[in-house]
Parts: sequence; structure tokens; C-alpha cells
Amino acid sequence: MVETIVFCVISVAFITALFLAWHFYQQARNKERMALIEKGENLEEIFNIQKRNKFEFVFPWLKLGVVTTGLSFSFLAIAFLILWLENDKELFKGFLITFTIGFCLGVSLLINHFVSKSEKRQDG
Repeated sequence: MVETIVFCVISVAFITALFLAWHFYQQARNKERMALIEKGENLEEIFNIQKRNKFEFVFPWLKLGVVTTGLSFSFLAIAFLILWLENDKELFKGFLITFTIGFCLGVSLLINHFVSKSEKRQDG
């Protein structure tokens, strides 16, 4: 019980820290832009430089989908080995449920990769 409470408190503290870091970053950025506007600087030039130098993070949906699907098939193999060697139907059901969830997650990640790839082609 105590471990659960400690885990929840640490999770909430971590999420709060991430939010506060993002908030103060946005606030500092806003103050900087307001100072530039008050000076009479041209912001279009700054925005163009930021767009050119912007790092575009591409999430590896395909890699994550392949790994997740592969792990789920290993859970399926383990489930059948447990059923064959130990004849433990409850443990078999647990591994089978884990396989089903992992397989659905992996397939959805693969679908997301190909859908986002086709959307990028249409936009670009």
C-alpha cells in the first residue's frame, strides 16, 4: 500500500515538474517576444530563422510497432510452451491476453506509421 502511494506521489511530482518547465519556457519566450515588439524589431525575420533551424522530431512508429508485435509473438510462444509443458491454463490465459494486447498495439502503431506517411505525402 505504501509503495503505491509513494509511486503515485512521485508520478504526480514528475508530471508537475514537466508542466512547470514547459510553462516557464513559454513564459520566458513570450517575454522575449514582447520585448522585441516594444523595441520595434521585425519578428517575421526571427520567425523565418526559427522555422529554418527548427529540429523536426519524427517518432519511430514503424520501429516501435515491429518491436511490439515481435514481443507479443514471443508472449504467444511462451503461452503455448506453458500450456504444453506445465498444463497451467490460468497462466496460459494471462500470456494469451498479453499477446492480444501487444499484437493490437503493434498493429495500431504500424497503421499509424503508414497513415502519417501518406498524410505527409499529400501535404508535401
